[in-house]
Amino acid sequence: MPTTPPTTACVDVLCAYLQLPFTPDPGDDSAHQEEHHRYLAFRKVRHTILRLIGDHYRRPRGTHRSWQGCDLDLTGVTFDAGLMSFKGAAFAGSTVSFMGATFSDGMVSFNEAVFSDGFVNFAGATFSGGMVSFSKAVLSDRVNFARATFSDGTVYFGSAAFSDGVNFDGARFSNCRVSFNNATGPAPQGLLAALGTPAPAEVVLPASWSPVP
Repeated sequence: MPTTPPTTACVDVLCAYLQLPFTPDPGDDSAHQEEHHRYLAFRKVRHTILRLIGDHYRRPRGTHRSWQGCDLDLTGVTFDAGLMSFKGAAFAGSTVSFMGATFSDGMVSFNEAVFSDGFVNFAGATFSGGMVSFSKAVLSDRVNFARATFSDGTVYFGSAAFSDGVNFDGARFSNCRVSFNNATGPAPQGLLAALGTPAPAEVVLPASWSPVP
């Protein structure tokens, strides 16, 4: 009987923990002290797991403790407060899901991350506060932002490299600063249609992507 590789099993367990129901911070007033401390404890564990994921996906594939090539399921996970760094991580040769995830408060860095040779799914994700940065990231093959919601906060794709496989069909933009400044490659599928004409003032596009007036 085939068995699950230990590394894959470890990743699956960590993802399952992150997908446990998220309870927002009830505040630190005296009436909610117990719930507040429980929230802080769970948040510390979640942030530690996310830091571990970033660290292991940065390690070159095939080297000790590398998780590159393993599927990663962060469907519905909430990224809140603090700094979460996936800088330089390589999500390559696997299926990675941020589908329905919520990015709120703090900063999440995908700077210089590589999304290639697989499927990375941000479909239905919500970017609603704080900052999420894909600066100098490589988005090739299938990277999906379909039906993602960009509201409040800042999302930065500055100097990112795009390929034909990136999809923004049905994405929604509202009061969110989104910059594609100096991005290279073709405009993502569905992006210009999702922005409308004229594009919102808070969205910065490279000249080569700007719709013809």
